[in-house]
Amino acid sequence: MRTLATLALALSLVAAPALAADKPDTVRITYVSAPFNVPSIVMREKGYLDEAFAAHGIKVESPEITSGAQQTQAIAAGEIDIASVLGGTSAILARANGVDLKVISAYARSPKAYFLMTRADGPAAIADLKGKKIAGPKGTVLNQLLLAALASQGLTLDDVEYINMDLPTARAALLAGQVDVATLAGNNAVMVEQAGGKVLTGGEGFIKPTNVIAARAKFLEEHPDLVEAYFAAHRKALGFIAEHPQEALEIAAKEQKISVEEAARQMPLYDFAPAMTDADIANLGADQTFMVESGMMPKDNVIDIKADLVAPSAFTIK
Repeated sequence: MRTLATLALALSLVAAPALAADKPDTVRITYVSAPFNVPSIVMREKGYLDEAFAAHGIKVESPEITSGAQQTQAIAAGEIDIASVLGGTSAILARANGVDLKVISAYARSPKAYFLMTRADGPAAIADLKGKKIAGPKGTVLNQLLLAALASQGLTLDDVEYINMDLPTARAALLAGQVDVATLAGNNAVMVEQAGGKVLTGGEGFIKPTNVIAARAKFLEEHPDLVEAYFAAHRKALGFIAEHPQEALEIAAKEQKISVEEAARQMPLYDFAPAMTDADIANLGADQTFMVESGMMPKDNVIDIKADLVAPSAFTIK
């Protein structure tokens, strides 16, 4: 017995350095503030993320990658560990194309926060979009809104000139008269309205977007404690928003470069509850069906949303 105990102790001492070596020195988590990602904005301003990982002796890098496609490409390349705000459509497309990622929670639900915007003298109705120049980020919820709006009038992307641009560039192009319509959200939509532009249509009735938080599947498997560290910071940010709503609005308004009053108008458009629900799964399933029907995704690539994409822990996260 004594020999076995000595052997077990020796093995544990040998194994300990190897386990420690597995712990990364740095965790890479994207920072996405737009369209109106208040939890992320508060988390950064208050230093909650750095604080949570400092307890593990780990530094955090927060690259600002706003494109869903670029975030999933970075996950595929092992360049980021957690995509903090990812459109559901981007997560589905990535997983369908073999990217080994898992949705670890919801981020926000906000159909009322997405818009097709135009200038005061722009198209008056969706039916008027045929032949028009439309700018916005491809492979996103806004891309899906455009497709759904066009489909409601028997139109497709082939009937318009669709130009891939990020949100600030699309807004600038619209206000400069270089395009007829821009797909916008958050402060970019507010700025167009302040400049005299108008909403052609919103997302309600066309889309039921669920933005999510996703992680490299291997990172989730090997470092569940670090994923939990991320959620400790996320929960702390949600708690701050609930306990100090005015200060949270001021922080968000400053980051978004809008007034506190405009921030207050934006806030009710978002549901930031993190636990995934059956309704979220149904919405993501509907998103996938729409992408197949609209030609954004081959039918052969269809995945089982709940089994293939979403981690079981996403339904119990708090």
